[in-house]
Amino acid sequence: MSMLIGKVEPGDVIGRCKILRELGRGGVGTVYLAKHQTLQIEVALKVLSPSLSLDQPALAERFIREAQLAARIRHPNVIAVMDAAHDEPTGLYYIVLEYVGGGALSWHLRNGPLPEPKALGIMIGIAQALVVAEENSIVHRDIKPENIMLDARGTAKLADLGLAKHDLDSRTSLTMGGSYMGTPAYMSPEQARDAKAADTRDDIYSLGATFYECLTGEPPFKGETPYNIMSELLTKPSPKVCDRRPDVSRCADMICRKMMAKTRALRYGDAHALLHDLQQVQTHGDSAFDRLEAATFARDSVMMRQQALQHGVHTASDPVVGDHQVAGEVVPGRRRMVPAVPHSEEESAFRAAAWLVGLVVLAAVLLAIAGRHTLVPTVTPAPAVIAAQPESTVTPTKKKKKSEEHVATTPRPAPDDNAPEVATGEGAPRALPVVPTDVSQAAPALPVVSATDTNLAAVPATPPMTADDLTNTTTLGLSPFPTPALTPAAQSAFEARTVAEGSLPPTLILPSGAANLLKIIGRRTENSPAPVSWTYYFYDTSATGNATYRTVRRGRIVRDGEAITVAVFPWHQSDVIAEDKLKIDSSAALAAAQALIPATPISSSQMELRWPHDSTAPIWFLTLWARDHDGQEVEIGTVQILADTGYVLRKSLTSPDS
Repeated sequence: MSMLIGKVEPGDVIGRCKILRELGRGGVGTVYLAKHQTLQIEVALKVLSPSLSLDQPALAERFIREAQLAARIRHPNVIAVMDAAHDEPTGLYYIVLEYVGGGALSWHLRNGPLPEPKALGIMIGIAQALVVAEENSIVHRDIKPENIMLDARGTAKLADLGLAKHDLDSRTSLTMGGSYMGTPAYMSPEQARDAKAADTRDDIYSLGATFYECLTGEPPFKGETPYNIMSELLTKPSPKVCDRRPDVSRCADMICRKMMAKTRALRYGDAHALLHDLQQVQTHGDSAFDRLEAATFARDSVMMRQQALQHGVHTASDPVVGDHQVAGEVVPGRRRMVPAVPHSEEESAFRAAAWLVGLVVLAAVLLAIAGRHTLVPTVTPAPAVIAAQPESTVTPTKKKKKSEEHVATTPRPAPDDNAPEVATGEGAPRALPVVPTDVSQAAPALPVVSATDTNLAAVPATPPMTADDLTNTTTLGLSPFPTPALTPAAQSAFEARTVAEGSLPPTLILPSGAANLLKIIGRRTENSPAPVSWTYYFYDTSATGNATYRTVRRGRIVRDGEAITVAVFPWHQSDVIAEDKLKIDSSAALAAAQALIPATPISSSQMELRWPHDSTAPIWFLTLWARDHDGQEVEIGTVQILADTGYVLRKSLTSPDS
């Protein structure tokens, strides 16, 4: 059979696989059910489209190269790659994959939404696959129900890494010239604009869109053509699960909202954090809400929207953008007149009373400046407003200390977790404070409020209020947001290892009190020269070839690992790092690297400790960043340091301004 004429038919042999039937077609090829003639098992055979391999020879090379990358991952939630080659008799390029007979998730969704526990189980499985892909620097870029397979026991497996992007290999890409990469109904806004810039957060968005479909039975955005769908994606806010399915738990709804946030910074920063939240909900249900990273999503969304408003930017979290207005990033090159969202009568009364109080306080200031130390009658808000909360009296005092700036004097309602990402506030409007009658007390306490004051939720065109008023409430009824805490001193890798080992089962702890260490990964964090998050891989002697991992962030366990296999080959006892070789801690290694460039302070770093088979000792692999003259972080190079002697094995460092 020639690939120039004819087509693949049942009974044809490609490589060592005999075609049984076609399973499906995709953008770059066709998948067949086949029988491996040597192993005598059913496999999935993915064949690259002959027209693509003829017109774009580099694509064929990329097809095989990405199969090699995918083959490095061995995990129960990832479809295994068994072989890849060019079949000389037919001229076809193919990949042999593990066959999963339970069908694609899209097939299971044909009759409507799934029960929440089943949907959570599927999301946890794929989140575990994303953790492994992330640790191998692979971005999938096409997560959707069609690429999630379920085996006979219901285990979810991530398929189709053919569009994956590896950080170390970004040359020829499996996308046709000028086309988008991925599936519009599930891709993130950033990926729709530039697929090459995709990272794990875009995969998290796609998985969130899949989670939404699992819970509601429909994708978040629909249209007659891919371009209609992309238009919906770029111009409308992400829908909420609870609007279509009110019986869904509060936790699942909020996790899905955070996954599908239109703004990247509001999504989960990595797959570990997402997996932690999903596992908490699966184990504890809605009682785990306060322990979720997603619990603060509504508040964080409002805060980001307020910051955008300060700069005149309308974003996906902007409340003045209606459901049919622009809800994506800034629209370049033009300004839009966006109508204000109508307010309730209660909020209107609240605003009017706020203006009245502001005017009275302003009059008090003017009187004080003029030297008229008279008394101003107490102004009481309208009864309809006061009925919402008990009356409270605020006596202005001198400026509070830092530790007291955000202590509210009235109870603060919990965030409205059902509010959309474009919500205008949390909870009902609060009662207005009563203005003090003594002008001599009131006048000196009035602060000058700057639009850039990071301690306040700044609102444009808000009348002056007292310092306590601004601490406890705003005219929009928003809870204030505390100033981010200073990053605590980062633990060294060996210090954090003790915390990680404390969470291991006793069977993995040796008589020496330590566990068999395979490698350590310290993740880069901006504004902290040393990593504040460490992931440890320990050899699991009870399951040959597996590694149990733990992540410690700022001194505490942030997720419990489980037995996994993530390498080109399974782990062996020979991979275990000898304890007598661990003499140079991360802090010492980082100090040695800094000594190589004393005139360039390191702004952040990523570190990895492992024992290469061609080395006589474990090696610290450091990647360093510094700030250039514009204050932007740039990578300045890498350093390799032996962990037993501190000897600098290799270095490749440049100036941040070079």
